[in-house]
Amino acid sequence: MKSVNAGLVIAHGRSNDMRNPLVRRVGEAAASAGLWALRFNFRYVDAKSKASWKLTAEVDDLLGAIRFARKECPGLPIFAAGKSMGARVCALASVDGDVAGMIALGYPLHPRFRPEVKDPPEWPKIVKPALFVQGDQDPFCDLDRLRAEMPRLTQPHELVVIRNAGHSFEPRGAKRDTFPEVRNATLSWIAHQVAKPAATA
Repeated sequence: MKSVNAGLVIAHGRSNDMRNPLVRRVGEAAASAGLWALRFNFRYVDAKSKASWKLTAEVDDLLGAIRFARKECPGLPIFAAGKSMGARVCALASVDGDVAGMIALGYPLHPRFRPEVKDPPEWPKIVKPALFVQGDQDPFCDLDRLRAEMPRLTQPHELVVIRNAGHSFEPRGAKRDTFPEVRNATLSWIAHQVAKPAATA
């Protein structure tokens, strides 16, 4: 059995839950790679309600999961990954001292097909190393707009583009499984962060 060297908490998107196939597969891949991995539901899922307006409740939920991970993984870096809305929640929560870095899987930078809309309010909150994994045909994230915004980030950041893929990395054109690309990008980035002395500080 591989020794655990980091924790990963994975947040789902607005219209699904922790059983979402992408969220589930990320968790399984992380665990297989030797990470301590946790998926969870935001409270509105069990309440059969909607996400809070400014995602304040969702940030609290994520930080609760992070605190649990911290108890289970003392002394290890804890990373937060999120799909779509979950990525926004990770951005807002990245100011917390227990978050070593964030991974955005399909970041919703703007409303569908409207890249001209103003900057997302959580963008200045991203104060930890960040990985963005994006489909190049994601209607919620124009890549030119994303690339223009990324220099505003104050910490190391990386963008991995999944070709011919949509918002949930569903393939466009030829049928294929895009998940290996998502998995490899995510796990490679975490391994790189863990190898840095600052990641365990």
